[in-house]
Amino acid sequence: MLPPRDRGDGVKLRELVALALLGCACPEKDNKAPLPPRDGPLGARRCSAEPGRKNPQRPVFSRPFDGDYPVYSLFDHQTPGDYKPFEPGSTELSYCGIEMLGLPDGVEGYAWGLPSGTPVFAVADGKVEHAGNDPEFFCVLPEFRRTVDNQLSVRIRHDVLPKLKLATHYQHLDKVLVNEGDEVKAGQKIGTSGKSGCAREPLLGFRVLKLVETKTGKATPIDPYGWDGPRADPWAEHPNGTQSYYLWKEGEAPKLGGRVK
Repeated sequence: MLPPRDRGDGVKLRELVALALLGCACPEKDNKAPLPPRDGPLGARRCSAEPGRKNPQRPVFSRPFDGDYPVYSLFDHQTPGDYKPFEPGSTELSYCGIEMLGLPDGVEGYAWGLPSGTPVFAVADGKVEHAGNDPEFFCVLPEFRRTVDNQLSVRIRHDVLPKLKLATHYQHLDKVLVNEGDEVKAGQKIGTSGKSGCAREPLLGFRVLKLVETKTGKATPIDPYGWDGPRADPWAEHPNGTQSYYLWKEGEAPKLGGRVK
């Protein structure tokens, strides 16, 4: 899960994600097709995690974890926040403008397959707004379909630029190592990854919210990889949406490759 409305991803979905990142959405019928390496052709060439020339950049974020891990979910530029459980034919419109088949609709953040206990770091200086258990929510994943009250997360507010107030949210943690009200620095360890909440396996859910100058006047999810598509960003044009920015400092963006075999 990402936020309570954006759920975790399981083994079958992971295989579909990897195939989608390679530009293929047609796994073999026995579901035993070989899994591609972490950084397949699509991840390495067309959704490289590096910004294009038209992508608006505000480089303020450092890495939320060390190393490279498979990505399970991407920010959906069509309808972020309008999460729908995965069905055959579900897609996400990635930051590079490619429709990714085999991913659940409406995800408003990213999920990486970090093993349990992997250190998680603040991406920028800020103040902790929430640390610990999230309010209970109903998990719609078929394996759960029940109220979940054990999701651990940390939310940090970042006043990094005069007109760009942001919040970052780190979810499915195993341990929380900061407290509400703490001032944290970029790169500070704030917790460890896990599978708390509505997650089938260990991962890190990560999302970014723009807090000011949004169309609705409310906190609005944005893509920290910005928008590199050939047409205008649908989320920036949506009545409830807003513009995304490429927020990573040079060399700090986590890779967006497929699953490790």
